[in-house]
Amino acid sequence: MLTTADIPQADVIWDVARVPEAITRGRMTAEEIGEYIGAKGQRQGLYYMQAARIIGLIELSEQTDSARLTKFGLAFTRYNRADQRAALRRQLLRYEPTKSVIAALRAAPEGLERRDIARILQQLAPLAVSTAMRRAATITSWLTEIGLAYWHDDRIYYCGPELPLPVTPPQPPRNSMQFITGA
Repeated sequence: MLTTADIPQADVIWDVARVPEAITRGRMTAEEIGEYIGAKGQRQGLYYMQAARIIGLIELSEQTDSARLTKFGLAFTRYNRADQRAALRRQLLRYEPTKSVIAALRAAPEGLERRDIARILQQLAPLAVSTAMRRAATITSWLTEIGLAYWHDDRIYYCGPELPLPVTPPQPPRNSMQFITGA
């Protein structure tokens, strides 16, 4: 089970991608990173730092509330935009929670609604309905921005690389009393 901090709430994937750049330029705290990536405050800076941690770009120090680059994050700062896009796609396919969401999308040729994504996130972490819906919006934004999914008729569809399907893709929960109810 993931924690709520493991489900991203930084909506703009390309701003998440700027976190390692900020660190290489001496910005280490949430406030400094928030300012660097676009006049965002300390709270938003923390969201973007957490998102960069989730996809393996940085590590966070709990004692000092500062960040440092992972080996991958350091290499990422040297990539051009096309290579960064390819690297972000690989990371989203590799790490939770996007890994489970992508697996569910790939197993659903009819696509998924945002509430289906929210249900998957609720299976992964203890999220309230409203929080799960907001975080589902973040995840779908990332996947569409990076070219792993697209929207059509209020449903999201996988359009990334053809990979072997996982043995058991995550399924929406059956107990609708605990999770978002749907039609």
